[in-house]
Amino acid sequence: MNASNSIKSYRGKLLLTQDEIAEKMGVSRQMYNSYENDPLHCSLENILKLLSCLNVNEQQIEEFLNALKQDYMSYKNQEIKEE
Repeated sequence: MNASNSIKSYRGKLLLTQDEIAEKMGVSRQMYNSYENDPLHCSLENILKLLSCLNVNEQQIEEFLNALKQDYMSYKNQEIKEE
């Protein structure tokens, strides 16, 4: 599972909309959508705030960070191939 799908899954388990999480974070729904769909380009501060709003536990944080690492490695490999 990639990092974006992890976030969507955590939100889905809480039965919350993007609007509801965005409100908890104090951002617009559009900004939240960009965090959810492209966590690689999010600041660490925003990622941690997002995970906190989603009430994730330590195991879920570890799973998310592993997924984010895999996404990053895929992204870097793609960059290298394009050069």
